[in-house]
Amino acid sequence: MPIYEYDCDKCGERFEHLQRSNEKAECPKCGGVSNTKVFSVFAKGASADLPSCEGSVPSCSPSKCGSGACGMM
Repeated sequence: MPIYEYDCDKCGERFEHLQRSNEKAECPKCGGVSNTKVFSVFAKGASADLPSCEGSVPSCSPSKCGSGACGMM
């Protein structure tokens, strides 16, 4: 079951909702069911078993590692 983000059309509250089949998302603040699904971003964390940049790639420098600027992240 996916989790979606919504903006409540009644009170403006932004909330997440675990969406089940054909279920209407209900605003937890006002109970409104007229909501607009919003684009939500997701985050991906690095795993300990992924290679470390540490300057081993020509376009990579330790100052870029961890900032998302390194191609190894």
